[in-house]
Amino acid sequence: MTRRIDVFLQYYKPHVSGLTNMAATLAEFAAAQGYDVHVHCVAKAGASTVSEIDGVTVHAYRRSFSLGRGNFSLGFLAAAWRVRSLPGIAHFHLPLPESAFFAWTLRHRPLVVTYHCDAPMIGPLGTLAAKALDISHGALIRKSSATATSSMDYAENSRLSKLFRSVGSRGIPATSLDRAGGSPRYAVADRRQIGFLGRPTSEKGIDVLIEALDRLPEDVMLTLAGPLDGLSDDVGYDRARLQQLIDAGRVRSLGFLEETDIADFYASLDLFVLPSTNSFEAFGIVQVEAISAGTPVVASELPGVRTIPRNTGYGEIAPVGDAEGLAEAIEAALSSDYDRPRSRAVLESVYLPPVPENAYMAIFDSLSSEAKRS
Repeated sequence: MTRRIDVFLQYYKPHVSGLTNMAATLAEFAAAQGYDVHVHCVAKAGASTVSEIDGVTVHAYRRSFSLGRGNFSLGFLAAAWRVRSLPGIAHFHLPLPESAFFAWTLRHRPLVVTYHCDAPMIGPLGTLAAKALDISHGALIRKSSATATSSMDYAENSRLSKLFRSVGSRGIPATSLDRAGGSPRYAVADRRQIGFLGRPTSEKGIDVLIEALDRLPEDVMLTLAGPLDGLSDDVGYDRARLQQLIDAGRVRSLGFLEETDIADFYASLDLFVLPSTNSFEAFGIVQVEAISAGTPVVASELPGVRTIPRNTGYGEIAPVGDAEGLAEAIEAALSSDYDRPRSRAVLESVYLPPVPENAYMAIFDSLSSEAKRS
């Protein structure tokens, strides 16, 4: 009998985010192990579609309406109703506002929850939305057969920490790629280069990084890899100030990098910086990938995020939202000689593939075997 997994999340490929990348990695890995994997998501635009991507059947449902960061689809909800009686596992990537609905609709199937992050409480409406999400997420987690977060540090500091303890949540690192072997073709002569990779949205702390750069020696250059255009108006930093720094040669923007360019980007840096400022950042896959390329990191003192430099010993931790503290951590990292072989050993035993993937496969295999026996 074919083993089936139905995966539910808001967006899937070609959308790019840490959550989406991890969901795709796990879905493709499970498909390669013989599972019949169906991903259910909301389409970014246009009509509902069904396609096969890298061995995974992807059902993208037409968006019905949007609210804040979320896009909602009646077809997405109907999908859960259609598959409710099918054999197999349902795997959810949270945040997912519809979680309470899924908890009820799919209550007779084995449920696996990957809880990526708390929604930050910003302003009255943001706080209300976050509390509503917590309630919905809690309903699904209580019904789940297995719940995982990217680290126990994050789980213990989450607003849902008591619930995680009560259900026996486990810490499984987010999936990442080994970026070793890149060529430093983005290096700049006579400059020490610090870098950031990702969408420079408000929670990423780019404003703090820009202010920290002003406190660093002139030979330190910031290189951004990721789109600067097409972002929301609320990016959280002074666009004009960033452009001044680009014009002055203190900052360079490479734009969106193709997958084949990322290892070279990391290899070109003296230091990778992740100055995130709120709970949307729970892990920081880019840290693992930078260290795999031999590049040390400076990361914010955020639950989950801080565990990677701590565990690998390959970088520094900076206070959240503190430009002076970030600048001090950057200078300390640039002048330090870290133990690369030790950090590599930690990566290979804890973070790099196939360690996280195999941890999820153990959950899927166990639940599939239990379902077959029953």
